[in-house]
Amino acid sequence: MGSISFLLPDPLPAAAQAMLPYACFATAMGASGTTDQAPVPSQVDISTDRLTISRSLSESGFLLIPWPVGQFGTLVASTSTLRETTEPYRLSIELARGKLNQVRSQAAEWKGIGLRHAPGFEESLSETTRLFGKALLAPPSSEADLLATRVLEQSFALADTLVREFIGQMFDTRHHEEGLLDTRLSARIHRDPGDLREEYIRTFNAMQIGICWRDIETEEARYDWSGLDAAIALAKASDLPITAGPVIDLSPGMLPGWAAGWESDLPTLAAFMCDFLETVIGRYKGDIRRWVICGGFNQADALGLDDDDRLRLAFRLFEAAAQVDPNLELVLSIAQPWGDYLVNENHTISPLTFPDDLMRAGLRLSALEVEIRAGATPRGSFPRDLLETARAINLFGILQLPLEIVLSLPSSSQPDPVAAAHGQSIWSPTTWGISPEGQAEWGASFAALAMCVPHVRAVTWDNWSDLEPHLTPSGGLIDVAGQPKPLLSRLRTLGSAHLRYTPRGLE
Repeated sequence: MGSISFLLPDPLPAAAQAMLPYACFATAMGASGTTDQAPVPSQVDISTDRLTISRSLSESGFLLIPWPVGQFGTLVASTSTLRETTEPYRLSIELARGKLNQVRSQAAEWKGIGLRHAPGFEESLSETTRLFGKALLAPPSSEADLLATRVLEQSFALADTLVREFIGQMFDTRHHEEGLLDTRLSARIHRDPGDLREEYIRTFNAMQIGICWRDIETEEARYDWSGLDAAIALAKASDLPITAGPVIDLSPGMLPGWAAGWESDLPTLAAFMCDFLETVIGRYKGDIRRWVICGGFNQADALGLDDDDRLRLAFRLFEAAAQVDPNLELVLSIAQPWGDYLVNENHTISPLTFPDDLMRAGLRLSALEVEIRAGATPRGSFPRDLLETARAINLFGILQLPLEIVLSLPSSSQPDPVAAAHGQSIWSPTTWGISPEGQAEWGASFAALAMCVPHVRAVTWDNWSDLEPHLTPSGGLIDVAGQPKPLLSRLRTLGSAHLRYTPRGLE
């Protein structure tokens, strides 16, 4: 067993102390054969002044840890590649080195393809690099830790500036070459929004219709299609292209009560899933040609299935859908794109490898849906910044599939019984601010990032209303009182500025 130790900052802030148990090791070469940082099962030992990470293999790699970063709240920070040594590393120095190195490398890469840095960026980067040199050369002390903390915070600020400049210039370039963009912008709904339908069609140029098997087939072979019928009627009347799904999701509370009794009998349960899938697609294939077949299969394990079982089940579901109509667009949804779930030794297939394995087995995928769901557990990922997200979106591009990005973030830390019914809760709400305004800023920024990338063909906010089925607590655009949250108008502004098809109500 290999291990790496780190000297903790002195003094260690309480917010940082609370994050130490979430630390993990990540290999320098992911299971997919790429340079993604794939977490591995890790043992964390914490003493008064030291953090030690152990894992089964002795090899170089990275430390990943959620860490308080000043104005940005708690975000995942990473060291550069570290080798095993008998001497402990200084945690504050290594986190600062890792982020600064990431910013410098990405800035150079983007400059090489023509990105013009924002005024003052290169000077600020040079100054931060000099400050890191002072922290590195200083003997271990509180003063050195404070210098390293400044470097870390300034590096995250530089990363934010860099990505926002990238977004603006990418939009300018694409608009110059393509005019307004064909990217679809939608929110996932489960029924007609009623009095708020005008808000929806004024904001979005597409519709994603969620499907909750538990609510549709409450008794075996008895279906309630009213919600889906109404949502589809609205989309057709508004001339909005439709995507439906995920049809099958393995999160808790998604199976009908009558089917949950078969959880220990996978062949029978799989037959029920295929029957429902074939029924819903058969009913709506004339109106809906794009289907997200399954969601979270790379991570969700409410049924206690192992990786191979979930791979085989996903393959069978896609085959069943293709048999209904071979010309349908079939999409796979991936959860936790950074592979946070891989710290569990029962999970061995990375988010990048899961779709790759299916395609190598002969599965035809039209696109890959990638969930960027921050601040919710267990379905969501630890919060990352814009730069980490840009790198992840670029990494998934190696699969040579169009991407459809799903975004979600809580807007309140209050209990959410709908999300709780699916086993979901907010991750460490005391370590970062949660508010409607925070959701609006995060959602608009990450939507703009996804929208500006050429191989992203759709951006979806995960749920329209907090009253409809959802996984992220208080993650909707409409609150439980039926009032729009600030993010809705931010998405409307973003869409009207950049999308080719102007949503109704804005013309």
